[in-house]
Amino acid sequence: MKFILCLVILCFLHSFLFAQKSLEPGYIIQNDKDTLRGFLEAAPEADLCRSVQFKKENEAFRKLTPSDITGFGIGNEVYRSMQFLNTAEDSMKTSAFVKQLVTGEYNLYAYVQPDRRFYLLQHGATQYFLYDRVSTNSGKIDQEGNYYNYLHFISVNCEKLANLYDRVGYNDQDIAGFVLKVDNCLSQGKATSFYMKPKTTIQPIVFVGGFPVPGMTQFTASFLLRFTIPRVDNKTSVNVGLNYSDTEEEGPERSDYYSLYTLTSHYQVFSVPVTFQYNFTSSLVQPYFYAGLSGFYQNKTTNSFTSGIPRASSSFGVSLVAGIGIEAKVASRLFIKADWRYEVILQYPAIGLAYQF
Repeated sequence: MKFILCLVILCFLHSFLFAQKSLEPGYIIQNDKDTLRGFLEAAPEADLCRSVQFKKENEAFRKLTPSDITGFGIGNEVYRSMQFLNTAEDSMKTSAFVKQLVTGEYNLYAYVQPDRRFYLLQHGATQYFLYDRVSTNSGKIDQEGNYYNYLHFISVNCEKLANLYDRVGYNDQDIAGFVLKVDNCLSQGKATSFYMKPKTTIQPIVFVGGFPVPGMTQFTASFLLRFTIPRVDNKTSVNVGLNYSDTEEEGPERSDYYSLYTLTSHYQVFSVPVTFQYNFTSSLVQPYFYAGLSGFYQNKTTNSFTSGIPRASSSFGVSLVAGIGIEAKVASRLFIKADWRYEVILQYPAIGLAYQF
């Protein structure tokens, strides 16, 4: 256990010294309208609305804010630097990067905070700030939304759309689709949509680890597919895979009526787990927690000489899965990983190597 504690402490110290950056090709538009191409750090939308990390080939990263540049492009997404009144929060004047969704008679942008999403409509020099209803867990309304009012307002002159505004969901796809139809109605098909469905990343991962301590031996091998949407949240994932664990534990001394012996139990668990995982950081060292369900088959053997304790048994069914762990990147796709989980039984920690394909 001292080894695990030391590993955790070293990993946390290491995370303060290094940062893992996932890069995407893109560009920035400087205030003098010049365009520089290079690489930008991939980050969730809420982070990109505040600032962006940009670098050219063989240069260091630069942190850029809305006052430094007029916009940027990352992958297929376009962000503009804009100033506007946040009428959902005491009409506070805000300067931010906003993601472009539609251009036309009315331009539509998305502005994202860590805990809330907004939309900005622009018609010439006029701006409209759109927001949804905010309610407490008990159902009490803290703030009434206004986006239906504005969608109705811009669609009044489009007979086929004027009665459909209240069917629009509060999300990028629905609002962008409705504004695009309004723009095409008002400008005879000259509008353009920039909306793209958030890209899902699938990472195959293999892990092999163990805990070779006499009396509490653990071996684990797994293959899983990790599904993430980095632009929405790069710390949350859904994992689906195959897992094998071999656990050996020693129990208290027992009597076979002639002498005492130590009861040793050996568990083999084959499973197909589906879990939701949350990584607490996005740096080189990432502590994490996960939970979910699995379908399992368990084979148990013992060295029992005592009646009532079978030497062999098996079972199958559905089990709760929950675990914690930490993984530290040591190469481009190679990680040192420590994982401690409950699945059918409380297993011992497994320390080993993980490889991402």
